[in-house]
Amino acid sequence: MSNRTYIATRHPVSTQHSIPPTSFLDQLIDAIDPLPNDVFAENPIFDIYAVMKGSLGPYTSLKHRKAVMCEVLRVQAAFESDWNWNEGVDINNLRSLTHIEGEETGAFQVSFDSTALGHSAMMPFAISHQIETPQKFIHTMKSDHRLAVEYCARLLRISTAWCGTIKNPAQVISHVRRDAVEEFQTFLHVGIDVPLTAGIANSPGSLAPGGGCGAEGTGDKARTLKVVQIANDPSAYQKVQEEAAKELFKLADEDWPHDGCAINLSNLLQAGGIPVPDILQALALGKHLRDHRGWQVIPNGQQQPGDVGSTCGSTPNHGFDHIYLVLQRVDNDEMVIADNQKPKPHTRFVSGKGGKTPTKFFLRAT
Repeated sequence: MSNRTYIATRHPVSTQHSIPPTSFLDQLIDAIDPLPNDVFAENPIFDIYAVMKGSLGPYTSLKHRKAVMCEVLRVQAAFESDWNWNEGVDINNLRSLTHIEGEETGAFQVSFDSTALGHSAMMPFAISHQIETPQKFIHTMKSDHRLAVEYCARLLRISTAWCGTIKNPAQVISHVRRDAVEEFQTFLHVGIDVPLTAGIANSPGSLAPGGGCGAEGTGDKARTLKVVQIANDPSAYQKVQEEAAKELFKLADEDWPHDGCAINLSNLLQAGGIPVPDILQALALGKHLRDHRGWQVIPNGQQQPGDVGSTCGSTPNHGFDHIYLVLQRVDNDEMVIADNQKPKPHTRFVSGKGGKTPTKFFLRAT
């Protein structure tokens, strides 16, 4: 039996889709409530909050936006599956029946090919949560309800085009309720209820899951001090690299340190309190810091300790892409950095002098 009393959120969604199970509402709230604020904060793209602005806006706080996400998922799951976590493939969709990557699964009827949306923005999340194949994805979206909710919430911050019941104005958009949003707010919390503008990303580009830096992103600049301290501490940095090596082998079947720069930096940032996912690709990690956590692009020559250097362009270039942490700026070109290539701080040049790939830009926490 639920410890919550639902009234507006238990209102019938439509004549075809009646009352959501209390257990579904409980699991929905339990999954949404602990997610970081950046999953809900503003971003500069046309996402679910832009779609729902006329029906449920204007948005007044992060808690309000969290509640809107709950209401969208409550109604979406009604139209997609009648709140059935184990819902299978759409038998009326021939492509779904013949292409496993397009097979709908779970309460929200999302499919594995959604990981390709937004320049594969959800793929790092899929890899880090071990749903990186259609088979794993289909099973887990049914069996792990919290993960299913988080995946769908993050996906709706990237694109709504995949969801027919949201695109159809006669379905989700027409059946969400403001009183249900108000009720959801009574069950939700935020760590720091910051103004909405704190979550707006500072750089253009496609967004990785969640969009904007939110309350957690505003603390990244202070946390880079801890990250630099860890990288300069031999025993602490050894632990970071040991963990990164294990994850590199587990997630990519690669032996350390080959192709380990992104997972190394992911673990280093995590150790300093910056909650990034385990990301294996240098390009994807840079995009995550810029677009998901609001880090600013800094021109070459202006780098300082705590900045992240990237050799990546707009598309992956295996063997040339690299990402690292700046520990000391000697001059416009020479630096002391930390990366996967050595177990201790070492010299690198922005220009690439010494046979390295030149750095294209730096990222700085704001």
